[in-house]
Amino acid sequence: MSENLRQTLQEATERQHAAERGSRLVSLAAAIIAVLAALGALFTHHRAISALSAKNHAILLQARASDTYNRYEAGRVRAQVLEALIDAGSYRDEAARARMESIVEKERAVYARDFTKAQDLETESNVSESRSEEFLKSYELLEVATSTFDISIVLVSISALVRRAPFLTAGCILSAVGVVIVIAGYLRGQ
Repeated sequence: MSENLRQTLQEATERQHAAERGSRLVSLAAAIIAVLAALGALFTHHRAISALSAKNHAILLQARASDTYNRYEAGRVRAQVLEALIDAGSYRDEAARARMESIVEKERAVYARDFTKAQDLETESNVSESRSEEFLKSYELLEVATSTFDISIVLVSISALVRRAPFLTAGCILSAVGVVIVIAGYLRGQ
């Protein structure tokens, strides 16, 4: 009987050591996944801020473009009014007429410059808007990755409670998928 007792004690000791090793493995896996989740959240927040910043910049540029288009239109109207006055013969004196024609030419130069500047601002606004959309898509991928890490932590925690390896394996595999999604999301916003 002492042989059976010794064998039973040895088996119990081996199970305890295996459980302790498994417990350490589960703890290590949970800690690593938690760090990955924190990094995912950090990247997610950074992308959200970048998307908002790019969107705000696009809105600001669009407002500036609109103001510049308005200046262009006002200059064009002034030039047309002055041309109409000149054509109507309102300035019979040659010096006054020449002065008005000079003013019309200056107005044309200014409104042409305003038109070009407005187009450039609008193009810049469109680029910033596209950048914002890319940041938003990156943000969405990073959100999925962070959720994947959260689910992985739950699976690993369940494995600690029920002492079943499949939950730990599933949590680790899901974490690996999360890492791939984080990389894809991070690269999407570059």
